[in-house]
Amino acid sequence: MLKINKEQEPNFLLEYKKKYTPKSWTDYDKDNIRNKIKENILIEQEEYCPYCEKRIYDNNDGHIEHIMPRDKYPNKFQNYDNLLVSCNQKNSCGMYKKNKYDDDFINPVIDNPGDYFSYNIANGEIVPKSNDENSNKYIRASYTISILNLNCYELKEARKALIDILEVYRENYDEYDEYLQFFLDDGHNFPSLIKLYMQL
Repeated sequence: MLKINKEQEPNFLLEYKKKYTPKSWTDYDKDNIRNKIKENILIEQEEYCPYCEKRIYDNNDGHIEHIMPRDKYPNKFQNYDNLLVSCNQKNSCGMYKKNKYDDDFINPVIDNPGDYFSYNIANGEIVPKSNDENSNKYIRASYTISILNLNCYELKEARKALIDILEVYRENYDEYDEYLQFFLDDGHNFPSLIKLYMQL
């Protein structure tokens, strides 16, 4: 998961609210507003899904995600800090999460996911950083992994494939750090996994 630093709510969105006074999310249906919101948020997220860390290359690859689901938290439906763009992968992330949410969920706008998650290099699983199963950090990390299905087969295999590539570079090239930096600069999937390798 990636930390997302939200910027100020964009003027076009403030103007839309002023003009149409939306009463629910279904009122966000004029002036191509949802695509504009997505484009703006994707820039904030550097084109990554904040949940699985895969790249979202264009508007059709992602959807607007209400971190706190609008059905459960109707007063948050247009709170800009409650909006992300999640990938459209059906087996994980926002599509899988649907309306599930409670206070144990690690909110990438409020919390720093790097404090909660690490990786099992042997199999590509994302795991709690804390080993204490009774700790708040372990409980929250486990809950979030489960609710987003971050260890679904597709994500685990994709992370494992990246790990295999990074291992080859680490074992065979003196310029290992430069290659890893290239992966980051090139916008490769799973940047927090690459950063973990930079510390190994």
